Amino acid sequence: MRRNYLKSILAAFVISVLAVSCNSSANTTADTASTETENTQSDEASATEFAVVEVENDTYDFGVVNEGQKVKHEYTFTNTGNTPLIISSVRASCGCTTPNYPKEPINPGEQSTIEVVFDTSNQPGMQHKVITMLSNTKESQTIFHLKGQVK
Repeated sequence: MRRNYLKSILAAFVISVLAVSCNSSANTTADTASTETENTQSDEASATEFAVVEVENDTYDFGVVNEGQKVKHEYTFTNTGNTPLIISSVRASCGCTTPNYPKEPINPGEQSTIEVVFDTSNQPGMQHKVITMLSNTKESQTIFHLKGQVK
């Protein structure tokens, strides 16, 4: 008789554990689905928190120039996002290239430029300079290229 009593208690315990674990699993699935929905909504909301840079042409080929010349070019871009574009810095891959960029925020829908001056002195041969703009865009970096040949 005692043996049947222990079996009954053990069976009740096993059934209780299974019931709780099944219920817990259902809650976890519901919580996961809820979290995924919240993350999707959060991603959509955060996408509007970034400025968006649309560049007309990110590469400028200056062709062939004589050594000692200064090559100037303006890269034109538009902020197509819903937030003002704030440029924190613009750097060139070489000290021979000097960028000049707007320090004031660029409002949504506004167009602006980054002016780059490349001093070809002591820079003979094929050239490829990379200009990196850091800003409040989703990817944070926008890359521009300046290339050509110095004779």
